[in-house]
Amino acid sequence: MYGTSGIQKEEKAYLTVYVSLIFGIVLSLLLALIEGAAIGAARAHAELTADLGLDSVFAEYNREILNQYELFFIDLSYGGKNGGIGLAQKHLSGYLEKNINADKDILAGTTYLKLSNPYLEIREVSYATDDNGAVWKAQAVAYMKAVYGGDLIKTVKEHIETVQKNEMDTRDVASELREQKKAFEKALAEKEITEYDTETSDGSSYKKVSKLIDKLISDAFLKLIMPSDKKVSQACINVSDYYSGRIKSGKINSGIGVHEGEVEAKGIIDELLYGEYLMKVCGNYCDKKENSVLDYQIEYILYGHHDDAANLSACLATLFAVRSAGNLISLCGNSNMKNQAKAVAEVICSVIACPELAPILEAILLAVWSLAESVTDIRTLLDGGKVPLIKQENQWNLSLSGALTNNFKSSGKKEEGLSYQAYLRVLLGLMNKEKKVVRSLDIVEMDIRATEGNRYFRIDNCIDYMRVGFGFADAAGHDFVFEKIMCYE
Repeated sequence: MYGTSGIQKEEKAYLTVYVSLIFGIVLSLLLALIEGAAIGAARAHAELTADLGLDSVFAEYNREILNQYELFFIDLSYGGKNGGIGLAQKHLSGYLEKNINADKDILAGTTYLKLSNPYLEIREVSYATDDNGAVWKAQAVAYMKAVYGGDLIKTVKEHIETVQKNEMDTRDVASELREQKKAFEKALAEKEITEYDTETSDGSSYKKVSKLIDKLISDAFLKLIMPSDKKVSQACINVSDYYSGRIKSGKINSGIGVHEGEVEAKGIIDELLYGEYLMKVCGNYCDKKENSVLDYQIEYILYGHHDDAANLSACLATLFAVRSAGNLISLCGNSNMKNQAKAVAEVICSVIACPELAPILEAILLAVWSLAESVTDIRTLLDGGKVPLIKQENQWNLSLSGALTNNFKSSGKKEEGLSYQAYLRVLLGLMNKEKKVVRSLDIVEMDIRATEGNRYFRIDNCIDYMRVGFGFADAAGHDFVFEKIMCYE
């Protein structure tokens, strides 16, 4: 009996030691798992806190930029006179503080994670103005691709190709006419012919033609083109107060440029999309934007003068040149109309006794006819009508006799051709890309500053991307260091 009892006690002792060892191992594993879960929970909470903070900062986008321009940007001044990355970092820090131990409110003031945020740094940003406005432009083009079809862009591209193919954007018919007039009058002087006022049977004379030429090629043709019942805006600005002026002084913020998650706008299609974007969000002579500082915003983007009148004048001068080149091409390609000019030239040269100069005068009359027709074209466009790039004979407003008698009237045609806005699209497609973006950002500043709470708005204070470094620590001394990137998509 004694021996058996001793064996049983010995076996129980072995079992106790074995269970103790197993329990120790299991307990260690359990504690390790608990600690790992706690660390994992702390890390997950730290990252969630960072995400919530960034979401909150990016929710503070400038409402006026969205309302007027359909884009998302954070204004780092937050409506104040001064601002910068430091202010955005302060906002982010405040959101982290609110979210870092949010379970206190749920657990009656007790938190189990006890996170702190000893480290926070905004390391990179993309300003709207980086790379001469490439960031702004990239977001605008992305927006247009999302909401716009391609038919209009295809049409604008075809119009631009027509203009370039026919050199309508580079040819100066008025200068050509000026040289032709000099050559003709020099030839008359060599023949000692000084009297030009002898009239033909229909009342034509070279003296009348000469006076009309001087009128058409003068710099003061704006009054001739403008409809008499419309007034020109007298609005003006100080360009140095806006983005383009600050560029010259070098006083602009700079970031990393077009960021990951954003595609830089390149190529003709993107350029035309940006032009169409500007037509959508900016005003012009025929379609003014409400509450804008300048009435003719597209015209400002094209020419950059400090006042509406100068920008409109420059725009009409360009349109006049384009239409003159297109009309001269149309005339020279039409044998019937050329013959009319030839007949009149021969008669005029006959009455002044120099028939051999008829070919020179014929070229002069064709140029005069094209310029006179261009006056009616511009008036038609400003009245809301349409004008083809290259006209057919049945689309002309003036006969040669009508052109020579100053009978310049708007046709009022609306059913065919290009509108004033369509010509602006072509001009935007042809202009310098950098100037287009820079001046468009001037317009943004003008109109945003005119709204409540944005008096000191600067477009180079606006960002749409951040790369942020975070450092969190829990109560047990574990550190959680990571980066987050966020942008508008």
